[in-house]
Amino acid sequence: MIREIHIFKEGKTLFEDVIVPNRDLDTSSVMMLVSSSAKKLQEWKIDSMEIERYRYVYMNSHDTQFIMTMDRQASLQKVSEAMMTMVSKFMTAFESVLETDEWKSTDFSPFGPGFRAVVSRIPVKVCLAGHGGTGKTTLLELATLPSKGPPQDYVPTFFGDKALLKADFDPYIFSMFDLGGQDRFVQEWGKIIRSGSMVVLVTDSTQENIDWTKRVAYPVLKAELPYARAIAIANKQDMPGALSPEEVGKRLGVPGYGMQANQADFRERWLRLLKDLAFEEIDSIVVGEIVE
Repeated sequence: MIREIHIFKEGKTLFEDVIVPNRDLDTSSVMMLVSSSAKKLQEWKIDSMEIERYRYVYMNSHDTQFIMTMDRQASLQKVSEAMMTMVSKFMTAFESVLETDEWKSTDFSPFGPGFRAVVSRIPVKVCLAGHGGTGKTTLLELATLPSKGPPQDYVPTFFGDKALLKADFDPYIFSMFDLGGQDRFVQEWGKIIRSGSMVVLVTDSTQENIDWTKRVAYPVLKAELPYARAIAIANKQDMPGALSPEEVGKRLGVPGYGMQANQADFRERWLRLLKDLAFEEIDSIVVGEIVE
């Protein structure tokens, strides 16, 4: 998931677009550090550096430094390809300007839609993780197939399933992965969840299920997605004896949100949770920082 773009020349900002701000680090200081490294690169060579849960991908062309901020967990290959595409588009529009002093008085803001179009080509990977029967497939279909309505019968997911989700997430598109929750499939999650930016822990709001999540799912998620952002879904809130979302979150060590995935009326709430998780508008936690 690409979060920001910054373009510099001679220490001056030519263009920037912040989709999801980096709230953990001093952006100006980081940009100074990364741009100094970018200046040393040969033309069109791409490099990157990692700081906490972010990765900075950078390039130098025409003595101009291009820096993309991405989730550290996201695919470096795809973002590097996006960087090459973006710089090519930028040079097509402004190469002649950059070769003279004209760049000092040029308005580069019209490049904004072009940058966001590049971002839209890389789906944000969302992993639905949890035991079998907790409602992962139902949540997947609630989000992506609203005309059919959520399924009412439980059919186990074998290994994994995925679907693209387009909604009010501009410029992002989500690639949602429903991970098979049977015990024999959990150790195979690593083959599916690489490059996941977000994890949704799906529970059935029972203590037994919470214990399984901590015992079986956590070790795999922490090993494979330590920098991904996570929330917990306390599903099946209509069932007798269901623990409250707050209690589920407390026992898991992850912010919890209530849901009834088999009810079509909950679709808007589900989409809002996904959007707010992507744009960091709700409480979440980095997987590697979960305290059990």
